Amino acid sequence: MTSVPANKQQASADPSRPTVVISGDGDRLALAGALEIVTLAEARNSLKKWLKLGPSRSLDIAGLDSLDTPGALFLCGLRDKGVKLTGIRAEHQALLGLIGGLDLKPLPKVKPVSRWRQLVIQLGKGADDAGHDAIAIITFVGRAASWTGNALIHPDCLRPASISRHVAETGIQALPIIGLMAIMIAIVIGYQGVAQLRPYGGEDFTINLVAVSVLREMGVLITSIMVAGRSGSAFTAEIGVMKTREEVDALKVMGIEPMQVLVVPRLIALVITLPLLTFFADIMGLIGGAAIAQFLLDVSPTQYLTRLPHVVDGSDLFVGLFKAPVFAFFIAIIGCMHGLRVSGSAESVGRETTRAVVKSIFLVIVLDAFFSILFEKIGI
Repeated sequence: MTSVPANKQQASADPSRPTVVISGDGDRLALAGALEIVTLAEARNSLKKWLKLGPSRSLDIAGLDSLDTPGALFLCGLRDKGVKLTGIRAEHQALLGLIGGLDLKPLPKVKPVSRWRQLVIQLGKGADDAGHDAIAIITFVGRAASWTGNALIHPDCLRPASISRHVAETGIQALPIIGLMAIMIAIVIGYQGVAQLRPYGGEDFTINLVAVSVLREMGVLITSIMVAGRSGSAFTAEIGVMKTREEVDALKVMGIEPMQVLVVPRLIALVITLPLLTFFADIMGLIGGAAIAQFLLDVSPTQYLTRLPHVVDGSDLFVGLFKAPVFAFFIAIIGCMHGLRVSGSAESVGRETTRAVVKSIFLVIVLDAFFSILFEKIGI
């Protein structure tokens, strides 16, 4: 018979690293060193070919200096395969006896759940999660409204420096992207309007379409979605990182309410900036409508400005500006709420930021649909 090599790996340069040595020839081998979890793979690979030999095999483990539970499980497995263990020390005998007395039956296979039951389970879980989220949002809205009202009643509680910083970050720095998006949306609406109305000879009504769409719906909607993705996610990430660094807990220890320091300034700042951004988006959208009217309809900017008062009135502008602070309130609420939900890991920050953006955009669209129906019913 061929002999089994003593050890396939050379001893590590680190003398503190445990090693296992296999020596012997034929069906009788000796195991020395440390049979632990770090050397178990090495021992298993060295004995793989030896285990395929005849039934009369023995393994002397008198030279083992160290044996842990995974090593004992491995030796018990060898014994179950017919390998005779010799030279067992007294301290190792107790561990082997304990492991050998265990009922190591494999776990029963879990019965697969049918697809229709999975669908029902997912629907039920989704409904339950939606209910809990709705309750959490309502609770957080109440807390935020209470602290904001208290800050407005007692101006000493306001933090002007923090509010002004958030106004600059959520408003002034967002002007370029908001203006560009408003112009592009107006151009897209104008192109599609001309393409659909020209076969009927009504391409002149494209100006009406662009102006009314931008002022009533698209200006505030696109601006709110952009702010939700830009500023709402920033709120969640900033507060979430503070949670991971335990800065929020430090505020509580110092007797400072996180709602007053972290939520109220962001809420007030966004309620201020979103209506202003919406008005800016309306102006830029009308400029985009003037450009498309000049390019496709040969309507000069002077004629365009002359026609606008006959197309839209103050109610159209009011509808868009009325929605803006409501959208801003809920965007800030969702962003701050999910930031305070971060559990302490980088993965949690990313997960809560994603949820905040998705939930904010969904809520903005739902509220916009509600306002559209409401204003139509009351004739505005």
